[in-house]
Amino acid sequence: MKLLHIIALRISLLTITILMFWSVLFYYEIMAEVNDEVDDSLEDYAEMIVIRFVRNEELPTASSGSNNQFFIKKITQEQANSQERIRYHDREVYLEAKKEFEPARVLTYVFENGEGEFYELEVSTPNIDKQDLREAILILILCLFGAILLSILALNLWSIRRTMRPLHNLLQWIKNYKIGEGYSPLNNPTKISEFRTLNNTVKESINNAELAYEKQKLFVGNASHEMQTPLAISNSRLEALLDDTTLTPKQMEEIIKTRQTLDRLARMNRSLLLLTKLDNKQIVTGTKICVNDNLTKLLPDYQMVYQTKNISVTLNSKENFYIHIDESLANMLIANLLKNAFIYNTTGGIINITIDSRSISIANTGRQEPLDKDLIFERFYHGTSNTSSTGLGLSVVKAICQNYGLSVDYKFINQMHNFTVHL
Repeated sequence: MKLLHIIALRISLLTITILMFWSVLFYYEIMAEVNDEVDDSLEDYAEMIVIRFVRNEELPTASSGSNNQFFIKKITQEQANSQERIRYHDREVYLEAKKEFEPARVLTYVFENGEGEFYELEVSTPNIDKQDLREAILILILCLFGAILLSILALNLWSIRRTMRPLHNLLQWIKNYKIGEGYSPLNNPTKISEFRTLNNTVKESINNAELAYEKQKLFVGNASHEMQTPLAISNSRLEALLDDTTLTPKQMEEIIKTRQTLDRLARMNRSLLLLTKLDNKQIVTGTKICVNDNLTKLLPDYQMVYQTKNISVTLNSKENFYIHIDESLANMLIANLLKNAFIYNTTGGIINITIDSRSISIANTGRQEPLDKDLIFERFYHGTSNTSSTGLGLSVVKAICQNYGLSVDYKFINQMHNFTVHL
């Protein structure tokens, strides 16, 4: 969820909570004021009736034209002592004049005459219909809520969006930035000191990252280039040493192992050089290549090399897959995917190759759990403990794809590791 939406949601919830609190308080204050005025009127009316009753004067009619009513009944002292002397409550009363029940405010008053007798006086007066009042207040408050909430949201969103514009511009600039591909200067003027600090910090961090990246590329390129000669010399000397007839079988075995290690180091060195060239965009030429033809040429060699593992290969070539790429890099792309499928496979395993007009997919059996799709294309990542791999094969595949506008994906489907290169 975007920051703007989160702020708007929290403002809305806070506004609704405050408005609801004040609405409830407003309603009860109105009811208290209405009841207070009605209760004062009832007290005056009840006081007048009690005085007349005690003095044996003429009482008002039980039901007057004003809809006020009163009833007096004699009670015992026990009944008088068991209840409060003055009580107020709301209830429906029957109005004789209207022949119907109406909401009323009722005062119940217990008093004693001069002769020690107790009476209960009930005085009622028509009151407002509180249910109708509640509904009316609710409707009005909801309308008011809606108008206030929309106004507050509109003003806050406008204000927040305007205030956060420098942050939005900075995020957009960072989103478009890719290390090593150059970037346009950040033009994000703002009067807000925090955003100015953020702008400067981000620019400084990106400048440092670019500088470190360039130094790293230069170091890898120089180191890989300088290593070629000593590696070749070391291999030549070991090869010459193998011709020495005085060597014991054990010594020859160790020399062969050393040559294998140097060969692996040489392959790693060539891969690093290629990655450096691809990162520096030094290889951009290409021709139209049919992947099907390149695969057909390379596949028999790998089947021969790994024939001891008895791996079954199935090729499903639906259509020709054409890509615009340097031919040597196309061969390296396919070769690395094939090598990955063979060396990480199990004895008696399966490789399924599917080609259509827009992709090539190579799926192989192997470890019974998916690889980390966020790491498998990183340099020197080994999905298993296999030590014959340099850990750069899939990195080279990804770099070649990126250099020529292709995509490479990994999925674990039906207990098979599936690598797909597509347009």
